[in-house]
Amino acid sequence: MARTLSSHTTTLFLQRRRWATMATQYGIQLAVHLISSHFGNLVAKVCDCLLRKGTLTLANIIRFTELPPQQVKSCILVLIQHNCVQAYAMQQEVGFGEAPRVITQYTVLFYNILHRLRFAKFLAIVSEELDKECEEILEGLLQHGRLTLEQILDRAKSNQSGEPVVQDSLRESFIKLVRVCFVERCPAPEPFLAPQSKEETPARKRGAKSAKLVEGPQTIEQRAIAAAAPMDAKRFSVIMNTGTDVDDSPNVAVGEKRKQDALELDKESGASCEKDILWRANFEEFVRRLRHKACIANVKTRLDDGAAIVLSAMLEATRSEETKVKIEN
Repeated sequence: MARTLSSHTTTLFLQRRRWATMATQYGIQLAVHLISSHFGNLVAKVCDCLLRKGTLTLANIIRFTELPPQQVKSCILVLIQHNCVQAYAMQQEVGFGEAPRVITQYTVLFYNILHRLRFAKFLAIVSEELDKECEEILEGLLQHGRLTLEQILDRAKSNQSGEPVVQDSLRESFIKLVRVCFVERCPAPEPFLAPQSKEETPARKRGAKSAKLVEGPQTIEQRAIAAAAPMDAKRFSVIMNTGTDVDDSPNVAVGEKRKQDALELDKESGASCEKDILWRANFEEFVRRLRHKACIANVKTRLDDGAAIVLSAMLEATRSEETKVKIEN
């Protein structure tokens, strides 16, 4: 038992040390300032606690902030709504002979907070590459954090002045944003992390790149974020509600009637699923675009226009192979 506790303490110490390296003192101050200016001092206090203490349970956040439980819960909900905190569940060992219990932990998404400084740049990218309707839809997601498609369309319609807005046109603009990966489905609200076995350790790669090692073991926070993220096929998929008219007249043949009933049922189930899906801006894709833009501008300045065009084509051709954007530096 003592050996288990010692090992657990060492793991926590290493993770806290890694966390301190990632979020510097000035970075924490900037993040807290952004949260304070956008959501107020109470939310900023909870955010500051998570940034300085690392991943915590609700009880520990209440203990460290000395705020009433209901206020802490409200603050956490605000941070989750705006993609600044990820919750996850994990199994916690208790005493000898007692069954393990499942607890909920909250980890702050440091870089998502800093990305709030880049919202104007994100909107500029959409304005350049798509159209005004797409820009307004993205603006709503940046302002509100997470919205269902119905909320997105309602907001876009209410903000339009003059000519009446066509629902299909707004839906098509939304689909454009999803197709180019500017908008994605939100991650799972509280994924469960199964205990990691000792065998799940990185091994040395073989072959031509044998000199390189696989990345070190993931922290619990990294595992939680990976577990919450939907697969790409689902992450950028939209339930299409075509609104096809179904002829319900008595002259329709029995086979056609059954087919149309099935289509109507699919439409109803699709519509109900659509109402439950939350969407958000895909920061990862915007950061990728900004990095590509900066690289191309740098090559253009240091070399010439031809080299910049070649690099732009290379980045565009290999964009689908980029599975992860490094944002630590």
